[in-house]
Amino acid sequence: MLTRHILAILLALALCTGTSAAASDEHDFAASMYGGVMTDEDWIHAISGQTGLEESYILAVAAGWTFHRPTNRLWSLELEANVVRHFGIQDHFELNAPVLTARWEEFPWDRTLDTSLAFGIGPSFASTTPEYERVRKGESDPVMLFWHIEAAFGLPDSRWSTIFRLHHRSTGYGMFADEGGSNILCLGLRYAF
Repeated sequence: MLTRHILAILLALALCTGTSAAASDEHDFAASMYGGVMTDEDWIHAISGQTGLEESYILAVAAGWTFHRPTNRLWSLELEANVVRHFGIQDHFELNAPVLTARWEEFPWDRTLDTSLAFGIGPSFASTTPEYERVRKGESDPVMLFWHIEAAFGLPDSRWSTIFRLHHRSTGYGMFADEGGSNILCLGLRYAF
């Protein structure tokens, strides 16, 4: 239910403010590549650094489209699709799409270090039931909820940025499954075009 509320708020903001991305001089598309390692804790402990790491890894590629920026250009809305290859403890593919992402783009230090923070949410499809999720939680499901938190940092006027991302699969408070989920700490590159 919380997921539906978040999506409704993001869509309402897109419809009620500013101009579309097509009317701006910003880059509307982005491609990312990132890798990560699975954690053994919940997402709060994972981002605070109070977690152990598992021998389960990912390599992911993502494509994004910025479909809305308000006239003040403080934030934007994007759609993303990402394809993930799991290896180590888990051995499967994962597709997360469509992922609706809200990105905050304005920080006081952007002239020195261009920074953005993003949160995205959407469905996740695994090619098989993820083994680590099943072992850790007792069961899991190939179809789950995906969300990510991302921080991107780049030089001003550069199309390249370094991204730090928490890649998360969950039950969506029981909307998708009764048990399962995972958290992966990631590092990668993003190119805007």
